[in-house]
Amino acid sequence: MRLVTRADFDGLVCGALLTRFEPIDAYLFVEPKFMQDGLVEIRAGDIIANLPYHPNCTLWFDHHVTNTTPDFPQPIVLGKGGFRLAPSAARVVYEYYKELGNQQPIGGGEERTTRLTDSEITAFLDSERIKYLLHETDRIDAGKLEPQDVLDPQGYVLVSMTTDGRNAGDEPYWLRIIELLRDASLEEVLRDPEVSRRCQQIRDEQEQLRKLLLARTVMKGNVIFVDLRGIQEIPDGNRFLIFTLFPQGNIQVKVADDKQRENTTSISVGYNIFNTTSNVNVGELLSHHGGGGHKVVGSCRVPNDQAERAIREIVAAVTD
Repeated sequence: MRLVTRADFDGLVCGALLTRFEPIDAYLFVEPKFMQDGLVEIRAGDIIANLPYHPNCTLWFDHHVTNTTPDFPQPIVLGKGGFRLAPSAARVVYEYYKELGNQQPIGGGEERTTRLTDSEITAFLDSERIKYLLHETDRIDAGKLEPQDVLDPQGYVLVSMTTDGRNAGDEPYWLRIIELLRDASLEEVLRDPEVSRRCQQIRDEQEQLRKLLLARTVMKGNVIFVDLRGIQEIPDGNRFLIFTLFPQGNIQVKVADDKQRENTTSISVGYNIFNTTSNVNVGELLSHHGGGGHKVVGSCRVPNDQAERAIREIVAAVTD
C-alpha cells in the first residue's frame, strides 16, 4: 500500500499511525493544490491522509472543511476511512482505528485492511505516549497554542517547526520523523541527531525571522499583511511568531513566491491565534481562488499575473 500525505506535522503523525496499522511500502508527499488540480495519480491501494479525497483510493482521512464529500455521510466509514472537522487529520485516523479495534468483523471482515489484532490496535492507541502525541498534534494544527509555545517552543511544538513540505529533498527526514513518532518517546525523538540539529536551527534563526517579518509586514486595518515575495531564503521559524509581533491584527494574509511552481504566488490566510475575533470562513473564501482549508486558516496558489487582483480581493474580504 502507498501512503499519500502532506509533509507537515499533521500529515507525518498520520503517517506514524497508519504505518503501525497498515502494510505501507511506498510514500508520496504532495501539497493539496496538486491534488485539487488533478496532477496526482491515485490508484487502488492508496491511503490518502490530510489531503483532498480521490475516489480511486482505498482509505481516506481528512478534516478540512473545503474537502467535504458525499461519499462520507458519517465521520467514520469502516473500510473507507474517516472525515470530520476535527482539530487534526491525525485525530480522524486515531478515531477510525479506535472504532475499528472495537468493531466485531462482519461478513468475513472484508472491511478490515489492518494487519493488527483488535487488542494490538487498542493497546497502541491507549498508550499515554500516543495520547499525548495526538493532544499536541491537535494543538499545533488547530493553532491552540500559548504565547510561550511561540516565543520558546519546546517538545512536539518545536519538532513540528522542522517539517516543511516545500523542500522535496527533505523526504528522508520526513520518513525518519514518521518512524520516530510511531516508535519513540518524545525524549528519544529530541535526541535523534538530525532532529536535534534542525531544532537548534529553528532556535538560531528565530531572531532572523523576527527581523524579516518586521521589515516585510504592514497593517491594513485589522489585517496583518506579510509580503515575502522576492526573498530566496526565508529563515526557519514559527509560523505563529507574526502574531506576537502584531497582536492588534486579527487575521494574517501572507504572500510569497511558490517554491514548487514557477511564475506562481502562494497566498496563505489565517486567524491570529491570540486574537480570534475574525468571522471570515477562510477555507470557503480561498476555494474561490483555487485553494481551500479550514474556517480559520487556508491557502491558495495563483499565477503571478493574477496575484495582485487575488490579493486585493482576499484582503478586502477579510477586512472588518
